[in-house]
Amino acid sequence: MKKMNSKGFTLIELLAVITIMGILMMVAIPSVSRTIENSRRDTFANVAHEYVNAVRNNFIADNIECQTAAGGTTYTIASALPVGDYYYVIATAASTSANTPFDSSTYVTSTGDLMESGGKSSFGNTEVYGYVHIKKEVNSTTGKSKLAYTAAIVDASGHGFDTEQAENNIKRSNINVSGMQIGKVSGRAASGSGSSAVAAGALNGKKLCKLN
Repeated sequence: MKKMNSKGFTLIELLAVITIMGILMMVAIPSVSRTIENSRRDTFANVAHEYVNAVRNNFIADNIECQTAAGGTTYTIASALPVGDYYYVIATAASTSANTPFDSSTYVTSTGDLMESGGKSSFGNTEVYGYVHIKKEVNSTTGKSKLAYTAAIVDASGHGFDTEQAENNIKRSNINVSGMQIGKVSGRAASGSGSSAVAAGALNGKKLCKLN
């Protein structure tokens, strides 16, 4: 019987193993990274859909009230609202980097009540900000009210989508992994000029909603 080499691996054998492992890692790591990123994008999209669905269900059930005039203090329940555009504020925590309503405890509390089981970003469990846009119209044929929903949601690290997306467009391919701005979905007013100009946030001058 041939005796096995009791001295272990030779240098050439070790180099061969290391080379093969290096090649495998070069192939596997990008693939694993893409899988993780896609999973986070899918989860972020799911969270956004959960917000839209929660707003829809509560709006239909008259659990939501909205301002009758932008910036006003009078709120009216959903069923009594006239046709128009209304915005349910999403803010899982107060933000000092964007103006009201994200620094308002009223809307932070309202968001927490809407999504008691979480609702934060899948990218590091960071806070999320944005809104669900409720468009109330009247069907010209039936005369009945109809509702349409869009959303814009970003997290504190710049992930998400800071321009409105229809429900069928809230999906992995439209979830950005950097560069999204809380200010674009905030209620801040435009300021400055030239290179220092700050654009108005999408909620500026809009009728805002919360749970009643």
